Amino acid sequence: MSLLVVDPGFFTTIQDLGRPGSRAFGVPLGGAADRESLMIANALAGNPAGLAALEMTIRGGTFEALSDLGVALAGARVEAEVLGAEGRRRVAVPGSAAMRRGDRLAVGRMEGGARTYLATPGGFGGEAWMGSRSAEAPLKAGEILPAGPGRLAWRRPADVASDDASAPIRLLPGPDWSLLLDPDELTRAPFRVDPRSNRMGLRLGGPTVAATPTPERLSAPVTPGAAQVAGGTLIVLGVACGTMGGYPHVAQVISADLDRLGRLRPGDPICFAPVTLSEARRLDRDRRDALHARANRIRWAARDGAC
Repeated sequence: MSLLVVDPGFFTTIQDLGRPGSRAFGVPLGGAADRESLMIANALAGNPAGLAALEMTIRGGTFEALSDLGVALAGARVEAEVLGAEGRRRVAVPGSAAMRRGDRLAVGRMEGGARTYLATPGGFGGEAWMGSRSAEAPLKAGEILPAGPGRLAWRRPADVASDDASAPIRLLPGPDWSLLLDPDELTRAPFRVDPRSNRMGLRLGGPTVAATPTPERLSAPVTPGAAQVAGGTLIVLGVACGTMGGYPHVAQVISADLDRLGRLRPGDPICFAPVTLSEARRLDRDRRDALHARANRIRWAARDGAC
């Protein structure tokens, strides 16, 4: 089974959960920018959480089924429909749909978020590298994507959850927190996502963040969510960031809020709030437990034929 890329959209890539455990070799984590939405799309397809899916950014695209195929969508709100011999039929997001050979899935512009994920039963195939099919190169028109065998029913899960997009992103002090001339600059006023942002990181416009110059500073390990100061500008690293960084690492976004970074669009406001390490650990544990429970409910409903 396979899917033809007719129109790849603005920036569509193949993503799974990335390459954890490879950073010691200088390999970025990579993978889905919004892991929760990837897991829900896979659950709707009856898949394990980490199978490869399409990550569509800002604008979806058009995809043609070269055989009967099930598809599932989750993430940002978007208009999606299957166009075939029987006419047009809208696909709910989150939700799943059945495509016949020759049908086309058209996915529009995202609303209220930056990314929507397209999964299929068995996941998308292709060459894996270091245990992952994640890639930073966008898909091109004419590519044919191998897909696992399987069909899906038209359904929308009753279990639909969403975060408060206006809630602050929570931070822990970073290793260079002491270099901040005024730490309250991080939380006093909102920032705004710069259009030059990408999967490597978010460049934030707004208040100037002043830090003590460190011309002799050596590069140090960084991870997704690291907040760095570069010439008075705050940069928050994304899932495709490198493994080392030379700018002051003044704060760290907590694990529970990393997916929210991947949902931000150019121009979106972003506010920060500090938390303690014990709070961050509790929030991460609670979010993981809730997400796994929700994904399992959706996955079993998809397999049972009632969602």
